[in-house]
Amino acid sequence: MPKDASNDSSAAKDSPRPTLSERLRSLAFPRSNGESPQKSGAHDDTSNDQNFTHKHQNLPDPCRHQLGRKEARSPAQMSLEIQVNPTGMHLGKTFIDCLGTDRPHVAQHVYERLVSTATNSEVLLEDRLSSIWLLARLRCDSDGAVQVAAMPDTQGLAALLTRTEGSMKPLQSSNRNPATEEAPPSRSGRGAVTDNSHRSHSRSRTPSAIREQSLEQSPLLWMYHDQQDLPPGSAPVASFSLKAYATGDSSVAAIDVSMWLDIILDVLDKGIDWEIYSYILVHLPSQLTNVSLFVRHLPKIEKLLDLVASQLQKSKVLDPPASTGLKKGDVALCLYHTLTVLIAYSGWWPPQKMTDMVHTFLVGISMWDRTARCCIHALTLCCHEIPKAVDRCLPLILTKMSQIISQSHLAIDVLEFLNHLARLPAAYPSVGEGLQRTIFGICVGYLRNVRDTRDNGSDSTNPRSANRLSRVSGESNLQSPSGRSTDTEKDLHEYVYTLAYHIITHWFLAISIEDRSKHVGWMAKNLAWKDKSGNEIVEEQSQVTLDMMHRTTYLDLGETLRPPMDADDEGQMIKKTWLLGMSIVTIETNQTNGVTYITKRQASGTTFSTYRQAYQPLPSHHVGAGDQANVGGKNLTARIFPSHVLLQLASTISPMPIPLQPIVLPENALAQRAISTFDRIDTVDGHKAGVIYVGSGQQEEQEILANTIGSERFATFLEGLGTKVQLQGATFNTQGLDRTSDMDGTHTFAWRDRVTEIVYHVPTLMPNDLEMDPQCTNKKRHIGNDFVNIIFNESALPFRFGTFASAFNFVNIIITPETVQVPAPAPSSQVEGAGVITRDFFKVQVMWDSSFPETFPVAVPKIVTASTLPGYVRQLVLNASVFCVLWSNRGGGEYVSSWRSRLREIRRLRERYMNTATSANEGYPGMGTAEDRGGARSYEDGNDWKGTFTMGGMAEGDHVLMSLDFTRWT
Repeated sequence: MPKDASNDSSAAKDSPRPTLSERLRSLAFPRSNGESPQKSGAHDDTSNDQNFTHKHQNLPDPCRHQLGRKEARSPAQMSLEIQVNPTGMHLGKTFIDCLGTDRPHVAQHVYERLVSTATNSEVLLEDRLSSIWLLARLRCDSDGAVQVAAMPDTQGLAALLTRTEGSMKPLQSSNRNPATEEAPPSRSGRGAVTDNSHRSHSRSRTPSAIREQSLEQSPLLWMYHDQQDLPPGSAPVASFSLKAYATGDSSVAAIDVSMWLDIILDVLDKGIDWEIYSYILVHLPSQLTNVSLFVRHLPKIEKLLDLVASQLQKSKVLDPPASTGLKKGDVALCLYHTLTVLIAYSGWWPPQKMTDMVHTFLVGISMWDRTARCCIHALTLCCHEIPKAVDRCLPLILTKMSQIISQSHLAIDVLEFLNHLARLPAAYPSVGEGLQRTIFGICVGYLRNVRDTRDNGSDSTNPRSANRLSRVSGESNLQSPSGRSTDTEKDLHEYVYTLAYHIITHWFLAISIEDRSKHVGWMAKNLAWKDKSGNEIVEEQSQVTLDMMHRTTYLDLGETLRPPMDADDEGQMIKKTWLLGMSIVTIETNQTNGVTYITKRQASGTTFSTYRQAYQPLPSHHVGAGDQANVGGKNLTARIFPSHVLLQLASTISPMPIPLQPIVLPENALAQRAISTFDRIDTVDGHKAGVIYVGSGQQEEQEILANTIGSERFATFLEGLGTKVQLQGATFNTQGLDRTSDMDGTHTFAWRDRVTEIVYHVPTLMPNDLEMDPQCTNKKRHIGNDFVNIIFNESALPFRFGTFASAFNFVNIIITPETVQVPAPAPSSQVEGAGVITRDFFKVQVMWDSSFPETFPVAVPKIVTASTLPGYVRQLVLNASVFCVLWSNRGGGEYVSSWRSRLREIRRLRERYMNTATSANEGYPGMGTAEDRGGARSYEDGNDWKGTFTMGGMAEGDHVLMSLDFTRWT
């Protein structure tokens, strides 16, 4: 230990040592007794100048000279100050002061001194940490201009290591003293750090001695504070003369970022000291998101990848000091966050590196409890960024996820992974029947968990039983599961329930049409379940899922279009409508030529088809009967009715049980209105989301909504989100956008697949009328009512969650672009204007309303490449929108899809007409005597599976599951 440190040891026992942030603030604003601390940024430059002498009169002259930002200093003077005050804190302040000046070479020299201080074991630990404080905040823009981040987004990981006030409170309230609490014997294993002020390298101590020293009180030298952490008067501006790489311009200096990377590699490899190690653990992922800073040092970034992956795969993770109360899993989680950011760099690595990365995430799902969710989120990102690596590992991934179904707190994460994967065919080109069945099995397993929870009235299978995270950063609130709202738990279960059915649908449609029939029997068996009385139950969502399979197992066309009628059909058509099972069948037949138009309305969609009776000329000696005439062997008056067509397609002379017989609907206004109501219900689930562009320096609602144009990157992003569609005359649900007068613009963007449709509200595509509507309320009425908004933030400022005041904006997805200039390969440099290749990266982070539970996988920012950004964000929007619909309907807590709404309309028709004179089912709903019912119990139609297997008035006393499997006879 350095001598200076030993001289202060007695004083340290009497008073707590200040944290790094406190030392930063006291550096600029030392307080006399009784003077209250002043927050960063509380004073402007003028007040700082006027009070400079008074506030800093107690500082040594060089310190005061250094803090006077308005006083010009020559490079020689600054070099003298560095010699007088070589501590990390003063070096950092000097470096920041140099960024906005024309003294880049001094800043370059200070940077080298910071690196030297950080690596010098003879320097006080506080000064080494102060140097690392500055180095970990280094950033650069797309041109390489160096700046210092004022507020890195590291609060979540800081809370994980109990370095925030919020994360420390539970420890204090529980009267737990981490410094004196006895650690379990396993804490004395390899990697334990023996002291927080210095690390002993002695090999002569016994394991017991090490364990005893690890229990000593170790003061915390750094804490994460909510306020800006730069010294007052220091602005996070980009330097115009200090770059992160050499440019060949003598007036511009450059820092060697590889020197800082060497420190990172050394600390992560050897552990050094817990205070330094933990500080780098927390701040490294945030710094790595600044790809521009490290893109010219890819070999060392690859070494970082190898080091982190090796430690995680082999479980050679540093064991924190016992005094911290932390575990190896907490350290591993921080390392996994680093590895997740490194996915963005995968485009520069060989395929085997990417496969190894996926394997490393697989290890984390089961190795430590704390790392499972982070690893599943990372694998979700891998599906978009490195799909080929995911495909190579997919059997292992799915097997691993099928083994953790019992860990219900991971249900949402696993299902959202499968939901992303289903829409990315490039990530599963080799999926066979076995893996498809595994995916269905995972979904069915979670459905059973939800049903068991409903039946038992218990929240023991809480999908978020782990500690929840705050809405912005992912900071753990350490709330007890028992203290949560019952409604919240119900909403989470409903979300799991809805996601599971969505995934079954998407994956079934993703299977090739040749293989779909192989899964129907298994799915029919597992979508039915038994209630407490042992009765077979097929719930409403299972019914519409089976209906979807019924429509799509042998057809891959999606929606069909009603064919236009021929001119000779006019006045010749006869129409009749039946309720046939759980469908509405309308048959329109031309009596003269037999051309028939069939419309089959089901819960999952409507199918139009044409049927035509084929005629054979009658023999010349045939004598016609009744209206039939035969002249020259030609049948001139062959009349056909819709009922004939129905009998040809759906009936034989074999007896049909009364409940299965079609119900004729009357041709009256009431029935027609019911069918019209049914036809107005979409065949896909509709969602909406705002897509908002924030220009340079913009922060206020009005100036943001007044934008009528975005950047080129914003336009490219919009084109990836969906298709530009015309609003006027649109036949789809425009989610409130005007379709007649162009009041909301002429076009918008929309996206649709077989199950889902999303319409985007884009303010830049809407017209402005700033004279009549200066607050842009016409745009706000759309944006303010969207549950989910995408914020494309090019303001260079943090986005505030409450920028658009609304009771309905629950989720904001913040996208922050970063352009990276990469040195071009040699051949490209011969082209005029070449020399660098531009690549766009985007930081994606989700912010949500403070009343929400933590459900989203991007609380900690992710870095996404330009090519995968639209698909990744679109899926985030869809998942968030589904949850928001559930959340907004908390009284019911149920997500009613469009298919379920259509099914309910069919049931209402059956209830209305099952016992009328139009139906032959006079014994309905009791279905006559017990003999008529084949022994099945009587029941009331419309009830969900009461007493026996029922489906909208149909019953099957025995062989329920076999009767659901239509592939047995098709």
